[in-house]
Amino acid sequence: MLRVLLGAAFTVVLSPVLLANEPTPPANPAPVADTSSPRQTTMLILDGSNSMWGQLNKVNKIITARESIRTLLESAEGNIQFGLLTYGSEGKKTGCNDFNLVVKPENYDLVKVLKEVYKLKPKGRSPIAAALKEAAQQLPTENAHILLVSDGIESCEGDPCATAQQLVEANPSLQIDVVGFRAEKEAQLECIAENGRGAFVVATDTERLKTLLAGVQAKAVGITEAAKPTRTLIDKKSQPGSVELNILAEGNPEPLRANYSIYHPDGTNVVNFSARNRVTEYLPPGEYRVKAIWQTVEKSENVTIHSGKATPLTFNIGPTGELVVNALNKTQQPVAVNYAVYTTKGEFISRHVFQESMKTRLAVGEYRIKALLDKKILEASLKVTQDAVTDYTFNFTDK
Repeated sequence: MLRVLLGAAFTVVLSPVLLANEPTPPANPAPVADTSSPRQTTMLILDGSNSMWGQLNKVNKIITARESIRTLLESAEGNIQFGLLTYGSEGKKTGCNDFNLVVKPENYDLVKVLKEVYKLKPKGRSPIAAALKEAAQQLPTENAHILLVSDGIESCEGDPCATAQQLVEANPSLQIDVVGFRAEKEAQLECIAENGRGAFVVATDTERLKTLLAGVQAKAVGITEAAKPTRTLIDKKSQPGSVELNILAEGNPEPLRANYSIYHPDGTNVVNFSARNRVTEYLPPGEYRVKAIWQTVEKSENVTIHSGKATPLTFNIGPTGELVVNALNKTQQPVAVNYAVYTTKGEFISRHVFQESMKTRLAVGEYRIKALLDKKILEASLKVTQDAVTDYTFNFTDK
């Protein structure tokens, strides 16, 4: 049933006809919720900033956002309590205080939420950090979830990336998933998902978006597995699960920034991620191969995804140490130069542009370091040892 709903909704989302005729919310009554078992609580945050009138595939982004939310709500089977918070709907008069808690989770009613979603007319700014904080205040300490649907970056003074991390630290059960729209401004939205231990999907990637929406529902089904369903049962075995990826150095609890790729068993690529500390991705149940690359260290492992379940996968790249390199000019003053790090075989690892000091973590071993200042290049061979700091200074003299 869920697949049918998802397919129908996304056929509607991508149809240019919607530009002229916006759909109206359904008139069917809201399902009667079963409160006898714990349920997932999801706060929806919908972007109402003026830029949501822009188009993707000749369809207004606000229309795509409405249909995505409608798909999720209609497939929720009564096992998710939804709340709705919007921002940007009041225009410039209220500025950075322009966010509105429309429906609290405990007052959830499908028809009411959809009416508010379709009633939203974008025209204001983007106080994303404030909206995240307000949404989190409406969530319980267990089974908490935020789904942010946004097309831009923070336009007030908040830091939504840092806010997401603080909220997850305060409530470890919280997961923040993000649906984004603007390819040229996705870095901040991607960071919100990463720090929120959730998934990030661009709205134009319809297959991954459908999987994310179905995955939210499947996770909730897992939470309320023993509860009596209030509507037609979905085929649980076909619903997505998720994989949670990170890579650690021996003795270092903080995840390293790495590149990840997920493949089908036949080698077909599913999705790639660049320079991420953590990755969460919803996937249909089945077998996958995951590759992680940090510096020149490459690890891969098979993983099995189960419906409605989160599967953690942590790679360990072994012992590491720190390398700290500085540069001095002819008067022995610190000077900004360009650094490059290579293996002893000449394999490029990283570049650090116009810095007085370079600090990086590397796997134990020997490396070649180059420093460039005004077309003059100095080189050094340095050894990185386990859990130690290797400190070196380049001296640029007249010689």
